[in-house]
Amino acid sequence: MSEETASTQQTTITVDDLRDKAIQLRDLAEAEARDFARDRGTQAVVVAVVAVVMVVSLAYYLGTRRA
Repeated sequence: MSEETASTQQTTITVDDLRDKAIQLRDLAEAEARDFARDRGTQAVVVAVVAVVMVVSLAYYLGTRRA
């Protein structure tokens, strides 16, 4: 067997190899999407808390000015 034939046989990719790689990539993409969604959810909660604090602070300030 020549070196060229040996190297060609070593780099042969089967359909099963491609399927396994595609499954790994899909799993990775799903995990990243879940992490991203969780992060965005956390950001939304933080923004909501800040907004509530600002509204309560404004109401308190306006209430103290009226009295």
